[in-house]
Amino acid sequence: MKIIIVGAGIGGLTAHLVCKRAGFEVEHYEREPRLGPAGAGIVLWSNGVKILLTLGLGELLERIGHRLEHVVTRTKDGVTLTETPVGDFERRLGAPVYPVSRTDLQALLVDAVGADNLHLGANCVRVEQNASSATAYFADGRTATGDVVVGADGAHSVIRGAIVGDVAPRYAGIANWVGIVPNDGLQPEHTGYEYLGEGKRCGLLPIAGERVYFGFNCAMKHGSPVPEGGRRRQLRELFGDWPAPIPAILERFAEPELKYLEIHDLPPLARWSHGRVTLLGDAAHATAPTMGQGGCQAMEDAILLARSLGSTSLGVADGLARYEAKRKERAEMIVAASRRKAEALLAEDPKVYSEAYAAIRSSSITESMQAQQELLEAGPFG
Repeated sequence: MKIIIVGAGIGGLTAHLVCKRAGFEVEHYEREPRLGPAGAGIVLWSNGVKILLTLGLGELLERIGHRLEHVVTRTKDGVTLTETPVGDFERRLGAPVYPVSRTDLQALLVDAVGADNLHLGANCVRVEQNASSATAYFADGRTATGDVVVGADGAHSVIRGAIVGDVAPRYAGIANWVGIVPNDGLQPEHTGYEYLGEGKRCGLLPIAGERVYFGFNCAMKHGSPVPEGGRRRQLRELFGDWPAPIPAILERFAEPELKYLEIHDLPPLARWSHGRVTLLGDAAHATAPTMGQGGCQAMEDAILLARSLGSTSLGVADGLARYEAKRKERAEMIVAASRRKAEALLAEDPKVYSEAYAAIRSSSITESMQAQQELLEAGPFG
């Protein structure tokens, strides 16, 4: 079986690896002429780490990962709301939680795939299929024909249009400012911090190489222009009076090192597949980052796509139907839960976000850990 993959993000690269290891022929195309990750960092929860361990990438992941043992949630006044011992998931589930640099993770996956096996600068403009094959067409005149075309081409997927028509991503009403700075005493190793207040959020996670991955979030109007003085000054005005180490973080980076992202997700799609064409990752279920599951869910797609195609004798359409049946409900549940969490924590209405903070303060650590464990162990490897 020959698989054509369009898109070389985390999901597309993982799909390449698992499809090759399943014995499929793979051709892989990416729109950008040079690979560069969106965002700055990512949390690999145990369900995602298990997939990389299964692919034999455990030692390499350990070099770029940085075990997370605790997450402390505090108010903007520095009052602790809760402390979650996320390091316990390694004992419970068999795999740790790793915050990593997206650049490092992408490099790990590209090395595993082989950079020479990626066709860059290939902008897919349409896909067509018949009873025996599917073909991706690119803006420069190239074509790629296989038994299956996998659209891993992101939230603004071209291939999604061939399956469900024009379904546009929804603006979630929030923006993220993200980046990475040196951890020169800013915070303890292996402990992440989340600060909440006034419908705003700051997350700080230590990553390998003595660095801190930061993310600031709050409600913003769609298409908000760069303000006078730049995004860095904007952050200072929004978060400059928050507790240490936040003011120090705001002094550690230059304007070009800061990425500003308007967050979109997707409504539930009528279907993920049509004939020999299917979707994977953000193309199928783009999500707000509030549950930290976007990348992990794309990797779950990859594993179950290869498994479903390789374990049926009834042909491609049957394999894709089984893939969708295994993945669609879970992925869309996570999209919906992530949106609800964002709407509560990052609400502009003080009553809404105050109720969300009160719920965190009164929550049981045992119950919260159990709920998170159930979410993680519902992945392909338990």
